[in-house]
Amino acid sequence: MGFKKQEIIIPGTYPLSGILTLPYKDRERHPVVIMIHGSGDIDKDGNAKQLNINVFKELSDILVENGFATLRYDKRGVGQSEGDFYETGLFDLIDDAAAAVSFAKKHPEIDKEQVILLGHSEGSILAPAVGKRIAIQGMILIAGTAEPLANTTAWQREQMKRDIESKKGFGGWLLRLLNVSGKIDKINNELLQKIRSTEEAIVTYKGKKINAKWHREHEQYDVREYLKQVSCPIIAITGTKDVQVHPEHAREICELVQGTCESYLIEDMTHILRKTKAEAHMDTILKDYRRQAKEPVEQELKDKITAWLLRHFPA
Repeated sequence: MGFKKQEIIIPGTYPLSGILTLPYKDRERHPVVIMIHGSGDIDKDGNAKQLNINVFKELSDILVENGFATLRYDKRGVGQSEGDFYETGLFDLIDDAAAAVSFAKKHPEIDKEQVILLGHSEGSILAPAVGKRIAIQGMILIAGTAEPLANTTAWQREQMKRDIESKKGFGGWLLRLLNVSGKIDKINNELLQKIRSTEEAIVTYKGKKINAKWHREHEQYDVREYLKQVSCPIIAITGTKDVQVHPEHAREICELVQGTCESYLIEDMTHILRKTKAEAHMDTILKDYRRQAKEPVEQELKDKITAWLLRHFPA
């Protein structure tokens, strides 16, 4: 099946640059999947400066082949979108995603009654809040969580400390001698104190710019309260080797929502949606990301998303 791409500008607080991809098919209006990014300076393809994982581009290609339009955009202050990434808060990100939905609903080739949100990582946390603001008909939540961000980051720190304490050989001995495990909490506490002690959008910590506004707004936000209000169909998918979110939260998402929900754990898949044979330790998995990023997005993930969409939004 062929397709056509339209470069678009989504109006909002700041104009956002995006791509609307439409399948060539005998229908006047298409269902659309709108993609919401994870955390970081991520562009319309799902890539950041630190790592190119091309998730949104690959998912878009397979969805368009199956008759779905896709809309993906550069985050505020990233790529061709205006604004300042470091001054962008959580609620600004929700505003931008809601603006993308409004744009899609007004497009002459989009079926405004078949709008689906696809969130990856933080995008899965934001999608339920977007759905509360503006009507959507489905959600695909990939590598999502059913708890506040502070809980997830605390869990991540505990994993890092366990890895340090269990590390063998001279390297493990040296890490323990230097009390690296204790310093993880010290650094986190220092940074939190600096973020909470100001109303500025940006702080500098150890020479690095930190989005303080984004952190403070996450402290106010509990995705569980939004999930409880979701009544549209949902699919939640996470990998068993995801060390950045609790894999079992895919199931907990389904327990919170009102509508029909399917949850899946994909064996050996990580947070960047590839499989690995590496041990499920944070340090090991994170070091393996660059190798994983050279591989395509996991086919089982693509198959599950496509099958779910075709069941709930048939041509």
